[in-house]
Amino acid sequence: MIYYFITIILDFLFSAFISSTYQDINIFFPVILISSLPVIYILLKNKKLFFILMAITGIIYDTLFSDIFLINSYFFILYGLFINNYYKKYDPKVLNILIISILGIVFYDVFIFFILIFIKYSNFEIDDLYYKIMRSILINIIYVLLSIIILKSRIFGHKKRSKRGLKRHLLHNIF
Repeated sequence: MIYYFITIILDFLFSAFISSTYQDINIFFPVILISSLPVIYILLKNKKLFFILMAITGIIYDTLFSDIFLINSYFFILYGLFINNYYKKYDPKVLNILIISILGIVFYDVFIFFILIFIKYSNFEIDDLYYKIMRSILINIIYVLLSIIILKSRIFGHKKRSKRGLKRHLLHNIF
């Protein structure tokens, strides 16, 4: 739960204080949290709490960042369902976490892109979407990898191991 709050604070800080924009597209908005949701899902043992957090987070994002009510709420709940179904089929390994994080970033940007075009809020082009996705993926992958390294014992459930056993275990968790 602490990781969730730290991620939200970082997301707000990036959105509020770092103005890295390209044609009014903030390249940090709000994908830090979205890319971290697969890790948050693993860390929370109570999955009902996870979906409640998704609904609350969506409402917060709609209130603070969006002119269209319930758009982010709808996305967060759908993405939470996607994460839940993905982890029913696949084990939480580093590669799987990164795949879900990247998919979350891409799905969010595409989702918002089409909503904004559909309601004629803006006339973004595919190049703008591509720019946004490519610029935001790198910072989010770095954040997720740092999170995995810091929280590896909570995510993968292992304790201190020998160097040899740790290498084998990390390689197993990557693939």
